[in-house]
Amino acid sequence: MAVACRFGSLPVLSTVVVASLVLAGCGSVGNRSDEEKLGYKPQEREIQSAKDQVNDISSRLLDLMGVKGKVTEPSAAVNFCETVDPDLQKYYAIHHPWSVYDLEAGTFGQAMENLRRALPEHGWKITKDGETNSIARNPEIIAVNKKSRHTITVEWAKERSGDLKQIIAVDVSSRCYRAPEGTDISEEK
Repeated sequence: MAVACRFGSLPVLSTVVVASLVLAGCGSVGNRSDEEKLGYKPQEREIQSAKDQVNDISSRLLDLMGVKGKVTEPSAAVNFCETVDPDLQKYYAIHHPWSVYDLEAGTFGQAMENLRRALPEHGWKITKDGETNSIARNPEIIAVNKKSRHTITVEWAKERSGDLKQIIAVDVSSRCYRAPEGTDISEEK
């Protein structure tokens, strides 16, 4: 199938670009909107509200693990929306890396198994349940929340170099949001 688009008076009849022309539209090749680049329309959202939601997700994940131990302290923070705004002018995402270690109750294996069972019951779709692509081949679960579209990566770092103790490392990330008009995103970082 050949598609003919006109740019000025020059016809374009290349089957190599047909797929991109059909998907992007003849007039927008190379000039895609932010929404087209992301594949969705970013919701306008106050930064603190987005941070609070990610912190809440992290807290619920710890509860779902069903173990007690020490937890790293940093809370969720603003991150770049690399695809459309690496300079943090209009769009942002929220990122929360944290870990649990020095368990006082339960085991690391039990925590991972509890997540495997509980995540689908709480609106998460597990997209990967296997090993990391590292030399250590540690157990890893990756999931997406069906409603909020947040993603989580949970790694049981049981094989660590040196004398480092086992930990479960968690990374919670949001989709990109559009900051309300007048928000200086760089001040929130």
